[in-house]
This record gives sequence, structure tokens and C-alpha cells, in this order.
Amino acid sequence: MDQSTCIPYGAVVAHPIRLNPGEDLVSAIENAASQAMSISDSSSAFVMTAVGSLDKVSLRMANASRSDGDNISPSNEIRDWNERMEVVSLVGTLSASGKHLHMSLSDKNGTVVGGHVMSGQVFTTMEIVLGTIQGVGFKRELDTATGYRELVVEKKKAT
Repeated sequence: MDQSTCIPYGAVVAHPIRLNPGEDLVSAIENAASQAMSISDSSSAFVMTAVGSLDKVSLRMANASRSDGDNISPSNEIRDWNERMEVVSLVGTLSASGKHLHMSLSDKNGTVVGGHVMSGQVFTTMEIVLGTIQGVGFKRELDTATGYRELVVEKKKAT
């Protein structure tokens, strides 16, 4: 981070939602974040807290190369679970130009797994509080150093 620039800041507004059994986790969060940003005149959203359970989830593992027999792909492995799991943690940032969500889940034995959220389906409920930041904008731009669309934080101009 360039120390010569001011870190953007603004008032946080909380937006609670509840997802029902069978709902798609990612699209529901994206839709709720879009609505939250619209009603709070913000272009930044983030997950403040979340509790609930899923019965299907796909996570991308960090630094775990995909392998297909003798072939190893440079892409990170995506793992799927088709079992009832408790959400231990859900964090992330959202904007009109993309999202970045990470999750930890525990299985029936208390074993915890985590990674980048690719998809999920609600089992019993998901209670989520999204936050928006007034006067702060999030967007995603390609970072040539990582090869991913990374977060860019901006101070929004007053309208």
C-alpha cells in the first residue's frame, strides 16, 4: 500500500438477510449486495457476519494444484461436498465488478475445511449481515502480478 495516500473511510450501514432451504448461496449474496449498494448509494459491500448450514458446497483450494492422473494443472483445485455442513465463517467483499468470498465449514465430526467460495446451497438457513460503506467504492481490476481481478478501493466523490 502506498503510504502517501489516505485510506478511504465512511459510515457503515448494515443489511440483514435470511436465505431459505435450497437457495443458491452465491447468487443470493450477489443479489442482496446489489440491492444493499443501491439503497445505500454505495459501490462497496462486504460480509459482516453469517451463520447457517449448507448441504452442497464447492470451494477452490489455495495453492492446491489440480491433478488428473499424471497431468497437473496450474489452476487451483476445486473440491465439492454434498453433505450437511455448518458455516463456521463467511467473509468477503462485493462490488458491481465482482466478488471475493471465503468460507470455513465443519462437517458432522467437527472437521473444518475452508477456501474460496465457488457455489453453495442452503440446507436449513443462512442468516447473513452485509455491510456497505458510504463514500467508499470497491472495484476489481486485473493485477498482472497475481493474474486475478483484485480489489481496488477508492474514495467516492460526493454527489
